[in-house]
Amino acid sequence: MKIFSLTPLAASLALGTLAASSAHAQTAAAAAPANEVGKLDTVVVTANRRLEDQQKVSVSVTGLNGNMLEERNITNVGQLESTVPGFTFGRSGTDARPAMRGVRTENVAVNADTTIGYFVDGVYKSRAQQAMLGFVDVARVEVMRGPQGTLFGRNTFGGTVAVSTRAPELDFLGGNVAFIVGSDGKRRGEGVVNLPLNDVAAVRLVAAVEKSDPMVKNDFNGAAGLFDQDLRYLRGSVLVKPNRELEMTLRVDATEQRGNGGSAFGYKMAGSYLHTASCQQLFNATPLFLNTRGGNRDNVNDCTRTVGAGAGTGANATGTGVDLGVPLYRPGDTYRVDNDYQTFLNVSDRSASLDVSYKLPSVTLKSITGWADFSATRSSDTDFSASTIGIDYQATSAKTLSQELQLLSAGDGPLSYVVGAYFFKDELRGTFINQQLPRTIRSSALAAPLSLAQNGAGFYDDQAPETRSTAFYGQFSYRLQPDVTLTAGARSTRDRKSFRFANANSVLPLNANGQPDGTLITLNTPLPPESAYGSAGSTNCTGSNAVKGFNCAPGTNLLYGATYDDATFSRNTGRLALDYQLSSQQLLYASLSTGFRSGGFNSGQALEAVRTFKPETVRALEIGSKNRFLANTLQLNVALFSNEYKDLQEQRQVPVGNTTVSTIFNAAQARARGLEAELEWKASRDFSLGATLSLLDAKYKSFPGVALPFGTSILVADPASTAPQLDASGIVIAPAGQRRIFAPGYDCGVLPGTGGAGQPAVAFGCNLSGKRIPYAAKVQATGFLRYEFALADGASLTPMLVATYNSGFYGQPTNAELERQGAFTKLDFKLSWRINDRLSLQGYVDNFTDKQTINRFVWGGGGALQVSTAPPRQFGLRLSYGTL
Repeated sequence: MKIFSLTPLAASLALGTLAASSAHAQTAAAAAPANEVGKLDTVVVTANRRLEDQQKVSVSVTGLNGNMLEERNITNVGQLESTVPGFTFGRSGTDARPAMRGVRTENVAVNADTTIGYFVDGVYKSRAQQAMLGFVDVARVEVMRGPQGTLFGRNTFGGTVAVSTRAPELDFLGGNVAFIVGSDGKRRGEGVVNLPLNDVAAVRLVAAVEKSDPMVKNDFNGAAGLFDQDLRYLRGSVLVKPNRELEMTLRVDATEQRGNGGSAFGYKMAGSYLHTASCQQLFNATPLFLNTRGGNRDNVNDCTRTVGAGAGTGANATGTGVDLGVPLYRPGDTYRVDNDYQTFLNVSDRSASLDVSYKLPSVTLKSITGWADFSATRSSDTDFSASTIGIDYQATSAKTLSQELQLLSAGDGPLSYVVGAYFFKDELRGTFINQQLPRTIRSSALAAPLSLAQNGAGFYDDQAPETRSTAFYGQFSYRLQPDVTLTAGARSTRDRKSFRFANANSVLPLNANGQPDGTLITLNTPLPPESAYGSAGSTNCTGSNAVKGFNCAPGTNLLYGATYDDATFSRNTGRLALDYQLSSQQLLYASLSTGFRSGGFNSGQALEAVRTFKPETVRALEIGSKNRFLANTLQLNVALFSNEYKDLQEQRQVPVGNTTVSTIFNAAQARARGLEAELEWKASRDFSLGATLSLLDAKYKSFPGVALPFGTSILVADPASTAPQLDASGIVIAPAGQRRIFAPGYDCGVLPGTGGAGQPAVAFGCNLSGKRIPYAAKVQATGFLRYEFALADGASLTPMLVATYNSGFYGQPTNAELERQGAFTKLDFKLSWRINDRLSLQGYVDNFTDKQTINRFVWGGGGALQVSTAPPRQFGLRLSYGTL
């Protein structure tokens, strides 16, 4: 069905209803109670699963209504950095990676869950990519900081971002249209229509279309830039309210997104490290600004050994030249790439929700039903260069159904409560493919390209997890005294998860030796048949793969796939809070809460002990104060918090052939302590200012035995070493004539249980205890100034200046210098001209000084650091006309 053929219709309907609704709008405006001149607005939030003044809830929450979002030109979740204290937003390709209070979004694959919950109209979205969709005609955005495990549940470990769209209105006929043009050829149109059908029903239609050129320019292949936009969005809502007691709202929306996309884990190479004396890659040694990805060799010796490596003879002898890769293209400039391959992005999202509430004299019954069918396919240039070597492909799909039932108290008695039951089902699929190609090596060190054979086989992994989750919860607040309230809540969650994977062996043609030919893996390699996954609890494999759940070619050790035993992850979480209302405008509170992020699976694991990873948990203590002063013109909210994290799920990129795959393990204990403050002062009817501040100390308390991304240690020839080199426990770490060198600046050594008699071969790791948690800046601050100039005939001109400061952060737990984003300040400028009650024009310049900041770091194959950055300077004009 061509649903997006309705997009022009929605815009036309909006235009057609504007004139008809003008008189109605004037009457409604006259009837509506006027805001107090010079007073701060009341912002409502749903932190307690009911609409309340954010100044009355004992939760650190920042709420922004639709007018605030429009005035600041906030059109996606990433722009909340300039408004929410301590909120950091990263992005890789289509994946949103928010962070706050020491909690970050690291793994976005289907084998695990998000760490910061994302909700739209009360419905949980399971994939990080879904956070980047449908930000149109928004009524409210709320960012709740700290674990929300009691009322919002699993995977709200670090907090919650909740978006509420505007519902239909029964008594108002109207519409809006908006047109935006901007940098990178941006063209966007939006249309909204609110149409009452009768006294008990109304419809609201929302549509958006956007196209823009790539934000990241490609100097080798002009068609292959990154972060372009080709978006179509449509939402329809129906409100039915037959009486005062019953209200039903049905929402259906659809998104299609195309274009080149933004690649995958990162889109630009930032460098590596080198032990220059032996020409070996050693973590945290001398920075190396070469593209070291596998196969990317130009036959140019980039280094000559002055110290022998390994045995120190032959290819490792002193004086031997080493080809380490090709020079990086414009190192440090993340807005320019030279990739030869033109990537693609295809996103499709269909979702629906139904809210039903029925008010009884003392309680309200509420049902929230959610359904989503999401899919995203995207590709990337695996060598990140003008060379032709390989292509990566990722496909993610999610079919999600959720049902929540709530019972909420009504009335003004001393006891208020919300109790509920929740069911969630998520069928996921994630496919990763690496295709190797006949090589054409292009290097600035060469006069002409090299033609070389394909660099071995590709890689293929298909994962099919499924989650069934149930939860029961309740939160009760009792007014002990007129100004003292005690709140207690608990939630019991049970996740039942299954996991299957398959590899390319089940679908590849066989070579002359009767073996699957991995050189034939392409992006079009078909999905495996159902028979490839085998059955849990049994195996038909021989040899090393004869383990429970593994499935092979009959009677062989050739692995096709596996079905793991189901895993159950259950947790009880809770919250205890005490509020003291000093006055009608001052609230003090203290709270203790817990939360968890569910466990999951690692694909391709023969050892049952590493097939699963456990949930990570948090215990959070918070003391806060919310205040309004100076006759409701000055607002100051402050929160002190201390969060203790256990069993953090950390991610590693593990080299496999010519690419890398991610695995997750539980290793770390960590803590985050800090202060957050929000200030807003409406100094006069026309002038207002505000600021936010976040002070954060977030570190790993215990994180030993970590293998560094590459080069934890190396061997070099050392004629002076006449005896084997031993560690403190007497384990041999280098034979005579050689010496082992560990990554400088790290406390590294033999992993316990390896290298001794009867133990596995010696392995090495480092202690990262005390290192800073990634994306956790010590200081973040924002400030804004706004002044409204009155013009003739009721018009106004309002400039707004917004400044954002960040003291810098590390992008990986290793805290190496290449992984560090330094301190920065950004300035945004908005100028709004309200011509009359229906027509307005806004100009904006975001990141006015064009500051380049990296917001995603990941180590990939070949010991190469991949990065993604925030947008460069963006500017544009928005013309709006309407009565809504």
